[in-house]
Amino acid sequence: MVKKWGKRISLAIGLVAFFVSAGFITKYVTRVCIPYTAKADKIEKTLYSDDEDMNAVDVCLIGGSHGNNAFNPNIMWKTAGIHAYNYCYAGETIALTKVYLEELFKKRKFELVVLDIYYAGVADRYFGEKDYAFDVLNKMKDSEAKSDYVDKHVREDVRKDYRFSLNRYHSRWLELSDQDFDRKPDPSDDWMLGQDYHWEVNDGTTVSFPAWADQEQVVGLKNDVEQELREVIELVQSHGAKIVLVDIPRRMCDSLFPARFLKNEYAVVNRVREIAADYGVDVIQYDDEKLAEIGFVPEEHMYNRGHMNITGSEIYSAALAKELVSRYPITTYPKVASDIWEGYYVEYSKQKENHLISSSSRRSSASAKYASKGDEIRYDMSKKINKGRKE
Repeated sequence: MVKKWGKRISLAIGLVAFFVSAGFITKYVTRVCIPYTAKADKIEKTLYSDDEDMNAVDVCLIGGSHGNNAFNPNIMWKTAGIHAYNYCYAGETIALTKVYLEELFKKRKFELVVLDIYYAGVADRYFGEKDYAFDVLNKMKDSEAKSDYVDKHVREDVRKDYRFSLNRYHSRWLELSDQDFDRKPDPSDDWMLGQDYHWEVNDGTTVSFPAWADQEQVVGLKNDVEQELREVIELVQSHGAKIVLVDIPRRMCDSLFPARFLKNEYAVVNRVREIAADYGVDVIQYDDEKLAEIGFVPEEHMYNRGHMNITGSEIYSAALAKELVSRYPITTYPKVASDIWEGYYVEYSKQKENHLISSSSRRSSASAKYASKGDEIRYDMSKKINKGRKE
């Protein structure tokens, strides 16, 4: 009898050991098979690394792609001596921002969080479930916040890709690179401080803004967005940081995804103002008059109807930096060569000069090539720096 029980116990221990080992192996293989893109590199750097610059960030700039192009930490440094970092991603809804901030606060401390509120107007609970959200969350480690997001904002038939990402990426096994295995942040693009750039003036179409038309209407936010916005504000304040909400300049009421957003964006922002007021939080918005004051001209400074080009980001970020230091007690630093941010700004200036010269040269060559044929061309030089990695 004792012998029989001994065999059963040995079998049970063996089975447990097998399943635990299988779990660890599956988790490792899954992580390795997820492509180590520029986005994965940014997540690894901001959430899991011990980089010196990550520990020196005082101002967290966070939100969607509008913020990714508009928030320029290098110009904020040049203008006001602020240590800021751009944590924005394309398609980053308020709910996704909440997940990211919960993970950031496990490792980082901020004096101020600047939140892009564009996605307060999203009306689709499952926005980005197969692309934008998936592309961020599958590169994050498992957490309660991540699990909650999947339960609320991913349809049941799509969740398998989140719960078992190997299902989508197992075919990559034969094409894995050293970078996929190492998964170490690439320091060569640290100077970007998380931002993406549109070096060209526009994508081929000049952008204009219609006259400001806020009629002070208010609309209710959809699908728990209001509750999630409140939770983001409460999360930031619970960590002793200040938060400010910003409505980044764009063509109002002209969403890139009109069927998935509330139509009256003015009314959305006005509801956000009411929510912010409950917490004593400011909302910064630039109407026609304020844009004119800072010298922002949409025809010259918007890459497309929702996103700024590099010059637009510089003008907007300089004005925003001045406003932030005038409103909040954030640390400012002397612009000395020994400061990491000064080194990044120097590199940023070199990269900008190189890209603008290169773009001008290639446009001239293209014009000369086609001039004799009388062809009309639009030369697209919208490629962003990614240091050789896939986007």
